[in-house]
Amino acid sequence: MKTAKMMTCALLVLLAACNFPSPGQQSPTPTDSPPPPPPQASATAPLATSSPTPRAEPEEAILILEPGPGSRLSSPVHVAGIADPTFEQTLIVRIVLDDGSELTIHPLTIAADIGQRGPFEGDVHFTVSGERSALIQVYDQSARDGGIVHLASVGVLLLAEGPEEIVSFDPHPEAIVIDQPEFGATVSGGVVHVEGFGLASFEGTLIIEVHDAEGNVVGSQPIIVQAPDWGFPGPFSADVPYEVAVEGPGRIVVIDPLPVFDGLGHISSVEITLAP
Repeated sequence: MKTAKMMTCALLVLLAACNFPSPGQQSPTPTDSPPPPPPQASATAPLATSSPTPRAEPEEAILILEPGPGSRLSSPVHVAGIADPTFEQTLIVRIVLDDGSELTIHPLTIAADIGQRGPFEGDVHFTVSGERSALIQVYDQSARDGGIVHLASVGVLLLAEGPEEIVSFDPHPEAIVIDQPEFGATVSGGVVHVEGFGLASFEGTLIIEVHDAEGNVVGSQPIIVQAPDWGFPGPFSADVPYEVAVEGPGRIVVIDPLPVFDGLGHISSVEITLAP
């Protein structure tokens, strides 16, 4: 009984902290302002102003549609979704248990032409004793340095046996968007300005990392998302010091950390040129 309670608590912590909305929940969007009054005939009348343009929300780069958060699953688990193009259209699905150990890892293929966004799906086998809280991660791995380019995840409960309960998961926008620096930009001077918009699952905190050509972390800084409350997205920005000896490829990585599992709830990144 004590073990079951601990596992239930672990799952509840994940679902409360993880950067995915509950089934059917949509990210908050600004409401439209009423239309401005028509301009007056007088030459001195103030010009009408338009309402602010809502922020564009790009599609999630790796969108997991099945299973949804809180699903109860037995082996094999069917993992399906839609993803942006990757190197050789390959993705990796990994199942991580609540103690941080990796249960299984399996490749998936995006069913679309090279360079095109498309669907992915596959059946992943696993073995557990009893019931275990777990995190299903789907990620894109760099062909250059083996680092994670993008990662999405969903919290579930794995069953050794018994009835399944598969929760549906609606499409949602990208959880972490990096606005600056832009893709392909050259960063120099030992400090990189990073800003964007995103959801931080645990205590409103994201971690920004600067990776060099070999994937080494050469700069890192935690930041707090400027959201109206925990569990809501908001803007973030920081000036992150880094140190490299020569110019070469680099990557700005923004991580949504979790207090359980292997600590990786969501990862977004942008490829840049990194100079001293």
